[in-house]
Amino acid sequence: MTEIFLSTMAMAVASFTLILMPMQTPSPSKKPLILILLCLGLLSTGPIISAFLPWLTQLYISVLPLLFFLLLPSLWFYHEALIAEHQWQWTPAMWKHLFPLLFAGALGGALFLLPKPSFNAMFFSEQSHDDTYIHLLSGTFFATVIFWCVLSWCYVVMMLKRTVKYRNKLKNVFSNDQGKSLSWFSGVSLLIAFSWVYALAVLLLDNRLQFIGVSENGALVMLVTIVWVMCANGLQQRPGFEDNPPPTDVKSQQQPTKAYERSALTNHDLSVISEKLTRAINDDKAHLDPELTLAKLSAIAKEPSQYISQTLSQHLGTTFFDFINDARIESANHMLTDTNQSVLDIAMATGFNSRSSFYKAFKKFNGLTPSQYRKAQKV
Repeated sequence: MTEIFLSTMAMAVASFTLILMPMQTPSPSKKPLILILLCLGLLSTGPIISAFLPWLTQLYISVLPLLFFLLLPSLWFYHEALIAEHQWQWTPAMWKHLFPLLFAGALGGALFLLPKPSFNAMFFSEQSHDDTYIHLLSGTFFATVIFWCVLSWCYVVMMLKRTVKYRNKLKNVFSNDQGKSLSWFSGVSLLIAFSWVYALAVLLLDNRLQFIGVSENGALVMLVTIVWVMCANGLQQRPGFEDNPPPTDVKSQQQPTKAYERSALTNHDLSVISEKLTRAINDDKAHLDPELTLAKLSAIAKEPSQYISQTLSQHLGTTFFDFINDARIESANHMLTDTNQSVLDIAMATGFNSRSSFYKAFKKFNGLTPSQYRKAQKV
């Protein structure tokens, strides 16, 4: 009964999310997300089919290779859509991610066309059989499972690397990365890769490790968790650069300032822009805007965004994110020393949109927590 409950829960969550998706703001990232949820929802039907629709068991197992090999590229495309600097679109180069589906389809077709006795002997009989074709198909199926597990980890590693680069780009555009850092996606990607290795261990060991909690129920719990996290976050997640793409190359700027039309910024130019940025902080208090972006600062400083990025990187040796958050912490330091406001109030007043992001930035800048800093200043 536990398996059926977990399976039903995963299916219900995935189905409900798919129903809600048309009501959400359209986004290119939603298309691969639909494929992900369809794959996860169908994968979770196993216990229900086994208990109530056993005549569909052969079809279900035959479709498994297709679902597994469709899930990986769907995750890849979804991740790509979320981190894209411009609106994500399908390109011919993406077909390479779908090539394994050809093999998976052939394997699934071979399994589905097996006579019922041969299929049962292959998957459900503990007795050995002499049919060479069954041996070959069994070996192919097992090798496919191993290959999929290895491929899963390859995809996960590549997505984690892309996420690191993406987060570095975020710091050049946004003063906070809340809702954009994709920490949840990194976690669920690792869980997906681990869950299939876990499921493979259960399959190979035939539940021999139940005494330490390694069982089919454990794999189902992970599947439900994956579905829940994907649904809860996928409905809300928007592409990070949807409204604020990174600064374009200087040459692509339609109306560059005359001082920089023919050459890169000189040291004098960098110093001038640096002074403008300082005035934007000291006079305009730009850093107190919790939604401050590079584009907004560009408008305040009256300099193209790519020049500001170049100044921050080459002249000040920092990123937009760190530059703004350092200014916020400086303001917070004064407020902690000169006022009795709560830490949360100070965090909100200085441009942070969460207590956690404030604590993280404060500890990085001062090496102390806000409370420790306040006590140290009063000594």
